[in-house]
Amino acid sequence: MVLPRLNLPLSWVFFLLIVFGIVEWSLYLFNDHIITDASRRGARRGIVQAAPKISESEIRSTVLNYTGARLVTFGAQNTPSVTVPAICVTFGDDLEVTVSYNYQFLLLPALTAGQVLHQNNNGRTVMKCE
Repeated sequence: MVLPRLNLPLSWVFFLLIVFGIVEWSLYLFNDHIITDASRRGARRGIVQAAPKISESEIRSTVLNYTGARLVTFGAQNTPSVTVPAICVTFGDDLEVTVSYNYQFLLLPALTAGQVLHQNNNGRTVMKCE
């Protein structure tokens, strides 16, 4: 008689663990998509010929504005880092924009004895200057 009483709570724990794992993984993949898209937006902003030239700070602010409005962080203050080695100088040059974000998992640290689990999301885009 004890076994049927334990079976239902254990199955609920297993079910909830699967559901929260799916939600956690979905948030990670969503933020990875946002980081990749932010690097593309920054590169698109930087390759446009304009007078004066688009500066590195303008590219960086484009990326940070995009990620600030779209990343799902649940209140954690974790700003992505943006790297732009060089801006466009002449037609045909490569412009590289790299965005790195340290995603911190929500549920997994509670299950792993308080270890802080995180994964780096990197987005890198290279485009030709117009």
